Amino acid sequence: MTMSQLQQTMATLRMSLAELQNKEQQLDALISQFRTQLQRLPRQVIYGRTPLEVSLSSMGEIEERLADTEATRRRLLAIKKTAMEELAALESVKQVDEARRSLSSLKRQARVEDESEETQSEIRRLESFIAEHSKLAEQVITARYQERHGG
Repeated sequence: MTMSQLQQTMATLRMSLAELQNKEQQLDALISQFRTQLQRLPRQVIYGRTPLEVSLSSMGEIEERLADTEATRRRLLAIKKTAMEELAALESVKQVDEARRSLSSLKRQARVEDESEETQSEIRRLESFIAEHSKLAEQVITARYQERHGG
């Protein structure tokens, strides 16, 4: 995956996450609304504003809508979690790529100039970063592959 493809994919994921966040807020508002309605209906029966049968029927409908909305929210959160994990993996891949480019540049510079202790320290830090984050990205990508292919 080229850097521009990586950035495009990350941008697409960020837009999807924003859409998911918006939908989550809408669902939270609906859940709150349904719970409020369920709390108010018994009082309307008690004070004679709504007949008992109408209130019971309405409460049943609201409970069904609430349960459906809560289930939709759970599914949405599962999708959001996956998108966030994918974005984190891609960000890790991007950081590794950037570190590799920095390391390559630093090594070229070190060949031309005298290698200072500071340069050597930065080279070791970048190599360590690359090794650590490459392993993390590999683990995430492998886990995703296994999830998709049932292995």
